[in-house]
Amino acid sequence: MPALVPVTLFFDPERRNWHICSKEQTDAKCQKLYWGVPLTHVNMSVYNDPQNPSALLPMKAKVALAARPVLGPLVGILSAESRDGSLKGNFSNYQAIMQAGKKIGGIVFAFTPSSVDWVKRKISGKIFDKNNNQWVTCSFPFPNVVYNRIQDRRHENKKSSQSCIQRFLSYPGITLYNRGFFNKREIIRVLSQSPQMNKYIPETNILVSEADLINMLKRHKAVYLKPANDRLGSGIIRVIKSHSLKPYTMHYYAENKELTKYNTYNVHQLWKKIRQQMIDSSYIVQQAVPLAAVSTCPFDFRVLVQKNRQGRWKISGLGIRVAGHSESITTHVPRGGRIDTPQNVLQQAFPHKKPAQITQRVKRLCIAVAKKLEQQYHLLGEMSIDVGLDSNGCLWIFEANAKPMKFDEPEIRKKQLGQVIRYAQFLTFRKILPR
Repeated sequence: MPALVPVTLFFDPERRNWHICSKEQTDAKCQKLYWGVPLTHVNMSVYNDPQNPSALLPMKAKVALAARPVLGPLVGILSAESRDGSLKGNFSNYQAIMQAGKKIGGIVFAFTPSSVDWVKRKISGKIFDKNNNQWVTCSFPFPNVVYNRIQDRRHENKKSSQSCIQRFLSYPGITLYNRGFFNKREIIRVLSQSPQMNKYIPETNILVSEADLINMLKRHKAVYLKPANDRLGSGIIRVIKSHSLKPYTMHYYAENKELTKYNTYNVHQLWKKIRQQMIDSSYIVQQAVPLAAVSTCPFDFRVLVQKNRQGRWKISGLGIRVAGHSESITTHVPRGGRIDTPQNVLQQAFPHKKPAQITQRVKRLCIAVAKKLEQQYHLLGEMSIDVGLDSNGCLWIFEANAKPMKFDEPEIRKKQLGQVIRYAQFLTFRKILPR
């Protein structure tokens, strides 16, 4: 059975060539190495002791000692591009993924749709030179894995981005995962159709007209209006119906990001105000779940689910977000929320229950959600899931995001980056090595 052997590589930015460390005890050092899709010979020289090691960019990878020794994984981060075709996106995130590749074993580069040469089957990719704090251009073959990290829907929906994604999806031997952003309405629809998942979904409908809002307020005293194609709490509105003189209360975030309250006795005036605050997106209207709280501040779970080195869904982390105050309409940190630990929050909210038992329920539910969504969508490799817990201890699924943001908890962040590389190793070597 072929074995995976760790190797240390060096890229020379000045000469634009690759070297392998001769001190490593591996049979691969004296053989021709191949990488990318289709398998391409790597022009690589052997270094005993480089004259100027600080000028070289060190990397780690794996070699499968098969008939043709395969070097990998080669991971291309698909990024948005500026008007001139240059790299655009979350550079610190790209650097962190590349650093994880250096530690675990994976060659990672970032690229844009216009940097792909489909005729020569080469990509002009960017790698980060930490010593000189600069990005370096290098020519790569097509990668084993294309990791879609285009940062927003506007750039992802561009013709050049969609063409690039579709071509890689159909290219033999290449795995592109996380094809695109989720749509909240579609996620809810898919999960609601499952008898196992339906009980965890708040009632949710399309919001097109005033009548849609009125119908939901007949069944629920509070509802949320959410953009179907947005995240980070942007454009969210809450409406509460009471028996006061002005029965309709609307909460929303003003342009200064301050939580604002609007009261009216007239539903037509309410709808007019709502229309003024909506962002450019289709909307859903969703039953408001009374969340469990600590010190009157509601909280919910952020759960990171990723594929591991065996290609199976695993929980990479579970965090708690606590709202800034009792009337907050979201627990997002940029909107005033704060991070806390499950142990601390759950002990306060449910003193007679074991926090570990509650978190296990949340984790099992999120694994089931990931498996269900993967049945509907093209290959997925990761997602974050927002799960609520009401005062009775019942779980609720609010949404899932196909491109998880950075988790602020250091241990979760470390696992998040590592799983990207480990899953790439699985995707690269699964056809060479038996499972």
